Amino acid sequence: MPSRPAPEEVRTVAVAGAGVMGHAIAQVFAQAGMEVRLVDLDESMLETAPRRIEYNLETLALAGRMSAADIPRVLDRISCTTDLEAAAGESEFAVEAVSENQAAKQSVFSALEKTIGGDAVLASNTSGLMLYDMIEFTRPDRIVCAHWFAPPHIVPLVEVAGGPDTAPEALRWTARLLERAGKRPLVMDRFAEAFIANRIMMAMADAAEELMEEGAAGLHDIDLAVKTSVGMRLGVVGIFQSLDFNGLDLIAEGRRSMGLDTPPYLAEPVERGDYGPKTGAGFYDYGGRTEAEVLRKRDLAYLAVLGALEEVDAFDPV
Repeated sequence: MPSRPAPEEVRTVAVAGAGVMGHAIAQVFAQAGMEVRLVDLDESMLETAPRRIEYNLETLALAGRMSAADIPRVLDRISCTTDLEAAAGESEFAVEAVSENQAAKQSVFSALEKTIGGDAVLASNTSGLMLYDMIEFTRPDRIVCAHWFAPPHIVPLVEVAGGPDTAPEALRWTARLLERAGKRPLVMDRFAEAFIANRIMMAMADAAEELMEEGAAGLHDIDLAVKTSVGMRLGVVGIFQSLDFNGLDLIAEGRRSMGLDTPPYLAEPVERGDYGPKTGAGFYDYGGRTEAEVLRKRDLAYLAVLGALEEVDAFDPV
């Protein structure tokens, strides 16, 4: 392949690994109109994958996210094979979604680099491996990490990060292709182990384990506490905008009272007098709106989320 096509012109994608993540990643690209070569050395995985994809599509249709009439067309765009090199040779972009095993990933990337020529981008769905330290690449400039979340056909985010030799254009190109596929790519400033969301989830899991070890609460109560409080809110305001609503001046004052330093990211807006919606800006700029206007928009969003969660009995175990 002599050159890298524009993301809007990509016609064929290879996905290596037909397991929990790979089959649904293939589905996403097929739903966006691309032909997909889904590869796995385990023929039983390839036999199962189409049925799993069809079930996913039926679920999306039940939720009103697609037309049931489109399901056969999406399935027709996905072909399954055990021949990675043949699949890659027909593709303009490839995603590695095999198990978190260094040897397995090295084998896949060696085959992909040998087969896909030109400047075609090769992406890894690794969630925790220090990929750029562990795998040898012939052309590291075109290697990106594109970290999807389960279930890939539902969760919008894909975290995109490059290694020390990844070309910035490869990252931008990948983000544009993911946008075409209907995702919300986030290009990180640099690669970090476990990326963003998993790193935060790991910190939450550590705190939850500490609470259980201290005898403060059992695991079911901890899950319920998260789902009925921060879980409901974070989907609207995230972490740092949530602090805006608390008041950055009050947070800084609280840290000082506990003998803690105020980190630069917090000290800078406080020194400017930017405390959050009450001053018109904090970590976020509220565009000249009054505090009441901002709070009204937030609270209506909270109520919409709460209503949706209550409607599906989300506060009970799934």
